Amino acid sequence: MSILAVLASALGLLVAAPLTASANSFSPHADNSAHSFYFDDDLSAAQKNGVNWARQNSLAPTDMTTSVNATYNTKVDVWVYSTWNPPSDLRNAYAWASCIRRVNAAKCEQHELVINNRVPHSNYKSLGCHEIGHTVGLGHASGKNSSYTTPNRSCMRGNPDHNYYSTHDKNHINGAY
Repeated sequence: MSILAVLASALGLLVAAPLTASANSFSPHADNSAHSFYFDDDLSAAQKNGVNWARQNSLAPTDMTTSVNATYNTKVDVWVYSTWNPPSDLRNAYAWASCIRRVNAAKCEQHELVINNRVPHSNYKSLGCHEIGHTVGLGHASGKNSSYTTPNRSCMRGNPDHNYYSTHDKNHINGAY
C-alpha cells in the first residue's frame, strides 16, 4: 500500500469519526453535578428572576441538577450577588463568575456570580445562562458554539444574546458530570 493510500485512509477515518463533545475550557469548574444557588438580597428583581430562570431552564436537559438555598453557607455552589463597586479590570463587564473556594486546580467548590449594577444588561436570562455556564466548565463560544442558528446558538457567546446552551455545550456538560 502506498504512503498516499495510507494517508487518504487515515484522513477518511478522521472525517468519519464522530467528534467528542468538548468546549473551551474554563477552569476551575463545579466539583459536582448538584449545583446549589444562593441569591443575595442585593439583587434587583430583574437580576434575580433572570438568573433564577437560567438556573431552572438553561441547564435542562443536562445531567446537572440545581436547587436554591434560603441562606448563605459555605456549602452553596454558586453565590449570586450584585455590586456597584467592581474591580477596575471588570468595570465594563456586565457580570463575571469566579471561583472563591477551590478543591484543586481544575475543580471549584464554590463560585461567585457577580452582576455589575453599573452596566445594566437587557436580558438577565441570557446573562445568567452565560455566567452559570462558566461555573460548569464552559468557556466563551467558538466554532460550533458561535453560530447564530439554532441548535448551535449558545448563550456562551462573548456578548450573550440567547437564553440556552447549544447542543454542543449540553454534550460537554453531560460528559463532565
